[in-house]
Amino acid sequence: MLEFIKKTYLIGLGLASLTREKVEELVDELVRRGEIAEKDRPGAIEQLIARAREEQKKLSKTVKEGAQKVMAETGVPTRQQFDELLKRLDKLEQAVHSRKKSADHDPTT
Repeated sequence: MLEFIKKTYLIGLGLASLTREKVEELVDELVRRGEIAEKDRPGAIEQLIARAREEQKKLSKTVKEGAQKVMAETGVPTRQQFDELLKRLDKLEQAVHSRKKSADHDPTT
């Protein structure tokens, strides 16, 4: 599962690095080879950029879901669970501190 996450992350980086300049170079090559008409160049660029963004969103969702699955399978707490534990710990520390102060000021002890 970790290998899958690594691979999808690297693919995502590849999509993210697909800059407008790279897309323009790709479309220019397709125009040069006659696979796209010059008049269709601007639309092709925008379409490829939109497609890359869409694929990047899908990939991000897939990676996030995969990571959550791995965390659940390994017992790693979610951020929300961790934050809740921190709040509980803070309350316990405050309670202990309050009891300690009360005990320090209690003349019967």
